[in-house]
Amino acid sequence: MPSSETTELLQKMVLEIQRIEEDCTYSYKGHFNAAEDWKSWNLVLGLPAAVVTAIAGATAFADQAFWAGILASIGTALTATLTFLKPSDHASTHKSFGDQFLALRNAARIFREIELIGIEGQDPQALKKRLLELSIRKDELNQTAPVIPRKAYELARKDIEEGRHQHAVDQ
Repeated sequence: MPSSETTELLQKMVLEIQRIEEDCTYSYKGHFNAAEDWKSWNLVLGLPAAVVTAIAGATAFADQAFWAGILASIGTALTATLTFLKPSDHASTHKSFGDQFLALRNAARIFREIELIGIEGQDPQALKKRLLELSIRKDELNQTAPVIPRKAYELARKDIEEGRHQHAVDQ
């Protein structure tokens, strides 16, 4: 039978790991939502830029200099905006951080549901060290990750409250 000190330690560790899981859930969902937004901007700007530029070239060959100039200017503006905003880079960065937060959440869940089972036979210091490693990893991700836009966070919160982040087995 575990001592009261071991039981208290286990309870505190479970609470802390649940905090890490919750933080990571909001973060990964928010980053995935932000990645989708940036991916959309990449299409909204990139596709018209390519089409308008192609049409401008065809118009120039049709000896329609005025329209070719207008279309080329529009294509240039779209391309410049795309180059300046770099939505593809933002999408990739948010996706990468979303993946990292999801991996950390999964590691935390495995720690809580598997590694903490039967704690009485385990070294409490080793378990505390593992918990601290997970906590430090979360803090490092928070320090290096880009800010999640408010809209992406609100959508993540809504999805989480509606249970869209869980596996069927967890519901």
